[in-house]
Amino acid sequence: MPEQTFCMIKPDAAARGLTQEIKNRIEKSGLKISKSKELMMSRSQAEKIYAVHKGKDFYDGLVDFITSGPLTVMMLEGDNAILRLRQLMGETDPRKAAPGTIRGDLREDNIFTEKGTMKNLIHGSDSPESAKNEISIFF
Repeated sequence: MPEQTFCMIKPDAAARGLTQEIKNRIEKSGLKISKSKELMMSRSQAEKIYAVHKGKDFYDGLVDFITSGPLTVMMLEGDNAILRLRQLMGETDPRKAAPGTIRGDLREDNIFTEKGTMKNLIHGSDSPESAKNEISIFF
């Protein structure tokens, strides 16, 4: 049975017109986009998705950033979907992401917001548990 994972194309990617490019890369990798919707994330949704970071110094900036503009949330399916998406995304810090990855190829020179939050285009679940939780927030 194919594995499911959650993916989010963040506001920085949407603002730069990269949503379709990123979706194309996901589909070319062999992952299936089974559900997708564009939205403005509510503060409540942001607090749920980033609950693991609550109390950390970057938490408020992260919530502010993710609610700052339109984004796309997706449920993806495929064999080893979680690992495959994370490899496709590249390192969390776009400056360390390898060529051929989304973050490596599409990063901008200034990767920080005014509040110091890292802009890295895309989010993907890091485990089956977080995938299930994140999918349930939006679908």
